Amino acid sequence: MPLILQTIDEYTVKERKKDTYWLVFNTVYNDVHAFNKKLDSQIGFSFYLDKKNTDYTARDEFTSFMETNFPDVKLVDVFDLVSVGYLEYPYLGSIAIDCDEDSEVFKVLSEKYGNPYDDAKVNNAVFWVIPYDEAKKFYDERVEFLDAEFGEE
Repeated sequence: MPLILQTIDEYTVKERKKDTYWLVFNTVYNDVHAFNKKLDSQIGFSFYLDKKNTDYTARDEFTSFMETNFPDVKLVDVFDLVSVGYLEYPYLGSIAIDCDEDSEVFKVLSEKYGNPYDDAKVNNAVFWVIPYDEAKKFYDERVEFLDAEFGEE
């Protein structure tokens, strides 16, 4: 069933309006972006954006952890940051976390998953940050691309 969710860059620009933190549970996405592993050209990008590579156990553990320890912190399902050329791809289980760098939530999640400003610890749950300026750049590029592809002439 299709989901109507914002991408992490759209959520950052339209909702948070500041640097945003999120967790990615897709092992291949994290291998490529956090651990700089190259994709096998034989497998290609269909494998890269495959929800079968999402560790739902790690995702469930995270949501349970948050529900128990930080029940008032807003969690938002978001699509991951991908090239603007991708018009359609599956939801990979990622969750934006409504927290700031100086918050207790940030400190605890950094301890548990690794500080998003440093190297990730494991590939099945990576704590990411997208600075607002970077999100705005990606979002503007996406809007421009979509307008060029589908805008009225």
